[in-house]
Amino acid sequence: MTYPTNNIGAIHTKPRLLFFQYKYDERLPQFLLGHSRDHVKCLSEFFDVTVINYNCDYQYLCDKHKPDLSLFETGSNLPTCRRLEITNIHACPTIPKLGFFNADAWCETRSGTLSEMQHWGIETFFAISTTAAEHARQIADSLFVWPNFIDAELFRDYGESKLIPVLLTGATGPQYPWRRRIYKLISDYYPSLLCPHRGYLARSPAVQVMYGERYARTINASFVAPACGTIAKEVVRKHFEIPGCKACMITEKSPGLQAAGFVDMKNCVFADEHDVLDKVAYLFEHPEELQAITDAGYQLVHSRHTLKHRDQILQWFTLSKTLTATQRIVQASPFAPLAIVEASSGIGNSQIESNGLHLLLLHEGDEQLWAGKYEAAECLYLRCLNYMRRLPEARLRLALCNLYKGDAKRANEWVFGLIQYTLAEYKAVDPDPIEWAYYIISLLCLGKPEDARKCASEFPWLRHPELERTRWIINILRHKDEMAPLSHDRKGRLRHSIHQLPSRSNTEWLEQLCSMLRACRQCQVAERLTAHVSPQVLAAQQREDSSSMNRQILSTDDGDNYETWDKKPPLPFGKMHVLGSVNRRLLYYKLRRKVRNIVSRALRRAETTLGHMLPSSLWEVRNHEFVQAIHDLAREEDIRAALIIGATLSGGSTKALLAGALANKNRPSVFCISDSPPRFISLHRDLSNQAAVKWYRLSPSSLENPSAELEQTVHKIKEDNQLDFFDLVLIDGSELNHHVTMSHSASKELHAARFVLLDDINNVSNYENHNGLLRDPNFVLVDHNAGLRDGYAIFKKSSPAGGQVGNVLLSSSILTE
Repeated sequence: MTYPTNNIGAIHTKPRLLFFQYKYDERLPQFLLGHSRDHVKCLSEFFDVTVINYNCDYQYLCDKHKPDLSLFETGSNLPTCRRLEITNIHACPTIPKLGFFNADAWCETRSGTLSEMQHWGIETFFAISTTAAEHARQIADSLFVWPNFIDAELFRDYGESKLIPVLLTGATGPQYPWRRRIYKLISDYYPSLLCPHRGYLARSPAVQVMYGERYARTINASFVAPACGTIAKEVVRKHFEIPGCKACMITEKSPGLQAAGFVDMKNCVFADEHDVLDKVAYLFEHPEELQAITDAGYQLVHSRHTLKHRDQILQWFTLSKTLTATQRIVQASPFAPLAIVEASSGIGNSQIESNGLHLLLLHEGDEQLWAGKYEAAECLYLRCLNYMRRLPEARLRLALCNLYKGDAKRANEWVFGLIQYTLAEYKAVDPDPIEWAYYIISLLCLGKPEDARKCASEFPWLRHPELERTRWIINILRHKDEMAPLSHDRKGRLRHSIHQLPSRSNTEWLEQLCSMLRACRQCQVAERLTAHVSPQVLAAQQREDSSSMNRQILSTDDGDNYETWDKKPPLPFGKMHVLGSVNRRLLYYKLRRKVRNIVSRALRRAETTLGHMLPSSLWEVRNHEFVQAIHDLAREEDIRAALIIGATLSGGSTKALLAGALANKNRPSVFCISDSPPRFISLHRDLSNQAAVKWYRLSPSSLENPSAELEQTVHKIKEDNQLDFFDLVLIDGSELNHHVTMSHSASKELHAARFVLLDDINNVSNYENHNGLLRDPNFVLVDHNAGLRDGYAIFKKSSPAGGQVGNVLLSSSILTE
């Protein structure tokens, strides 16, 4: 195994690098613009860098600058950043080209990135994410990590006096469950400074957000600061910024941080909700140990994790110049040096496996899906989306669930959303091949064979086994005779997909397709397929597949790979003749607005004193955090009228809201809608003199048309009580599932209310309500836990002066009590 020299001082002349970087919107938050500048500054430590952030001709630039290496940034999902249009991209093939995936490992841009990189002839990638290989396994052996880092000139010890016991900084969206839990716990016990996070989009300033030196000095003035790497257990900049400014970092334990050299109670504190308060108390009681951990963390970061230590791209360049045809370059871990090994050794990139909760949920969902337990699988995938609402893997699997369940329309919508993003928003040349295959299949299941045939003929250069099988099926249905699957184009190179589906024989694949068709009431199509494809044909084709697939995926002849690509340049959005039937939908598809986040502290914990007024069963779930939050909110906020859809006294959420309303000084009216028999009489007697509670039962016959009666009931409540809107709306998705899903009236009441509380967001009905509120810029998510039972979320309507700021759980203040 050969390692590159790490003596940068021995390089007298830096290699020349062309860095094709996005054109960043100057209205973006300053910390994001600072990241883009840091990348250039880091590269400049090792290369003579020329930054290109405008549309250009690649051959012209190569002739002008004579680069030794070209680096292409890709993957950004910021809508106001402009991707470059580069012509003559296949000129100058002797100059090595690298891709730089500058995005979260799970980002929805991955399909577009793979399309872009293959079109540009780029086969080797660097990513800032330490978990990138877990989210792109098909390219793991050609994917290296250029990890996050700090600029030591900015993040350092300023000698500030330690005035802040605990610093709470960073976004607290649903993808940060550790951060949300820890912030709640610590802020209840220790004086804490919360720095609001304004989000990641271009917008006018609305709050004073700390960044740069002011932010670094604030860290330096803090004793401890929690940080986490999202649900994916990523290594983010804060993991280096906090100890780099000489504060003690409290964080979630992860393989990435251990690989970076962090050790619990030596140079950082690994903690969770079960021990964080004990550890923080111990450190404040033993200041000498707190100081030792802080000093060790500072030493670790400044000796291993500054921009001067991030020479992985230079390592690759140096090694590639001596690489032989029988060798390959590998990276043992995100923070290990690159090395050369013999290809025959079987050694590949050994990236870490963080196994974030979203990936575990996907795996659990897959087990249920392939076992035929579609409802259970659907709940797991929805729970995954409630942490990462645009995760493509979960969305595609939800499409599969719906195909197996017989809901072809919903399946088509799930897949089309993925296609729409890749083609219309990211503006890639072509979609993910597996997504495209199942879009075609969903059209078949909808009974639209002609639309499926037209889509199968689109993107003829796009090759993948799942897509080839789908095209084969379309060919059979078109010609109505027995024929083998389409022969694979041995000159064509298979496209990688971000999706991992089980390896199945042609026979198994066809059986599963026919199962979907029958479930979607396309029995005649399924019978035609089974009648026209014999076992002998399937067996013969399976042997052909096994001998040809490996050769195709390893093909690297650029002249063959891109012959058809160059004839069809990147597709402009809106060209009807190019995208055919799909583009008709894209033309009328309205881009969903980004979630605008607001700083809010909507819930305050308080001991309840009303237990004697409710059945004792409520106190069995008194410590259920959602039940407690409902009770506190209903008791303390200025509420006059509340609506419960799916009310039931067998569950804690209805009881908690009623108990809180009973204690509210406004004596609010509470209107309960349920399709259950009224088991309300005894409690109503206790509450009759203290709170107005009215019960409405939907008739059993309404199940045939649930929307109509629910809308009529809500309208009657508002009319009888002279209400324009409800201050608070609670929806229990498990109790009134079909009504909530189908009611347009319920949706209107949600968006008119001041507070919206959703129980069971991992069920289909409330998942849709939850997602709709996340898209509504008038609402801020103030509490969320998709992992508690079937998940919950609490939203608050922002005030007119709220400003456009980060989605933060707590208020921005120094807590002194």
